[in-house]
Amino acid sequence: MTTENGKRVAAGLLLLMHGCGLFEPRPAENPTVAGGQFRPATEPLIVIANLEQAIDQKNVANYIQCFSDPITGPQPFTFLPSSEGTAQYSVVFLTWTTTEEQAYFQNMSVRTTSTSASNLALRERSFLLSGDSALAEYDYTLIFEHTAAGFPKIAQGNLQFALARNNSNIWSIYRWADFKTTNDVTWSLFKGKFSN
Repeated sequence: MTTENGKRVAAGLLLLMHGCGLFEPRPAENPTVAGGQFRPATEPLIVIANLEQAIDQKNVANYIQCFSDPITGPQPFTFLPSSEGTAQYSVVFLTWTTTEEQAYFQNMSVRTTSTSASNLALRERSFLLSGDSALAEYDYTLIFEHTAAGFPKIAQGNLQFALARNNSNIWSIYRWADFKTTNDVTWSLFKGKFSN
C-alpha cells in the first residue's frame, strides 16, 4: 500500500469512527411508546397486549407467539368458531391448530399494503385469574384493510380466551371461542376466508 493510499484509509477510518456517531450509544426509547418488541408474557394480560400490537403491526412472528406452542405449551391450541364460521367453513375448522392460525394471519397480512390499517379494539367483559390459568372475555372490533374484493374489512363479536402458564412461567392462549353478537361478520369468517 502506498503512503498516499494509507493516509486515505486512515482518514476514512477516523471519519467513520468520529464523524458519524456509529459507535456512540443511541438515545433510550420512551418506554410509553409501543415498539416492535414482543414482551415476554409473564402475565396473562401481556399476552393480550402482544396480540393487539402484533395485529396493529401485521407481525406474523409476534402474533403466533401469543398462542400455545404444541411442544412447550401447557396444552394444544384449539379454536371454536362462531356459528356462522362453522356454517361456512366447517371443514376448515375441523383440524384448526397453531399451524392454521399462523397461515391465515400470514395470508391476510400479505393481502395488504404498507399503509393499510389493521387494528384490534377489545372491551373487557370479564377476567378471571386462578393459579396457572385465566379466562378472559372481550367484545371485539377487528379492522383489517385487506385487498380481497367483496369481503368485509371489519369483524365484530365476542371472544373468550383461555390462557395458561407453561413450565417456563410464560402465558399463552390455548383456547379461543368466537361468538356472533352483531350484524357484522365475526372473526371466524376472516380466518376461514384467508385460511388458504
